[in-house]
Amino acid sequence: MSKRLAISTMCAAAALLAGCHRGAPDGQVAATVNGEEVTLQELNTEIQASNVPQGMDKKVAQQQALQHIIDRKLLIGAARDKKIDKSPEFQAQKQRADEMLLAQTYAKQQLNAVPVPTDGDIQKFMSEHSNAFANREVLQLDQLRFRPRPGDAEKLSIIKNDHSLDAVAAHLTGLGIKFDRVKAGFDTAQVPTEVIKQINNLPAGEPFMLPGNGMLTVNVLVGHQPVPTDQVQARQGAVGAWRQQQFTKLIGDQLKAMKDSAKITYQNGFAPAAEKKPAAPSATAGGVAGAK
Repeated sequence: MSKRLAISTMCAAAALLAGCHRGAPDGQVAATVNGEEVTLQELNTEIQASNVPQGMDKKVAQQQALQHIIDRKLLIGAARDKKIDKSPEFQAQKQRADEMLLAQTYAKQQLNAVPVPTDGDIQKFMSEHSNAFANREVLQLDQLRFRPRPGDAEKLSIIKNDHSLDAVAAHLTGLGIKFDRVKAGFDTAQVPTEVIKQINNLPAGEPFMLPGNGMLTVNVLVGHQPVPTDQVQARQGAVGAWRQQQFTKLIGDQLKAMKDSAKITYQNGFAPAAEKKPAAPSATAGGVAGAK
């Protein structure tokens, strides 16, 4: 055996024993964890998902993100040692996470494909949603706020015939439902245009109901406070809202077409209930209960 061949053989054996150590990471590899590479692409993805504060030093952000990745990989290694990744519960969660990520990535691509609106598109959109632009205001409310209990829904139907907040308060007291009476308000820009139209069409002093965050509120409109609108910011907001509206319609149309052409079968009892047409709203305490 020549001296050169002997040296090569010794180096190969040493490399196997040492796990093929190649020195410090470089190029597209930021670090290794027990031999597993952390690439720059992986690091950049971590930074993008970390909501890094504006103005933060880039190097500091990279170092912090890299430590998060290293910590996660160490925990992953411990989980794999315990065979957690083989459990049915983990496999089901992993499948859902993979599917959610793929669906979200597809949706993001579709949103990016929505064109920039024309001036005519924006003017029409701002006119149709004037409650968020030219006619934006804070509606001032006299409000009863309460958290309904299980079984209260049928009992609360009685307040649909009440035409004043005092009458609603009396019925709630009679039902043993505790409530707070407060002065409140909400920005018309945060409420669907159709809901604002329903509220504005109610007779003066007529109560209306709004749900939210596990609470129910019964309200009476008592005043209007105009909100000054910056035209530049309003236009930027309108562009984003228009594109979101177009995206929602696009995805809805695509899903309908996909469902119409797909072969979907259900086990007995799992099929969706038949859709019902929504009833026309009435000018009562429940008149705009569908608002969000």
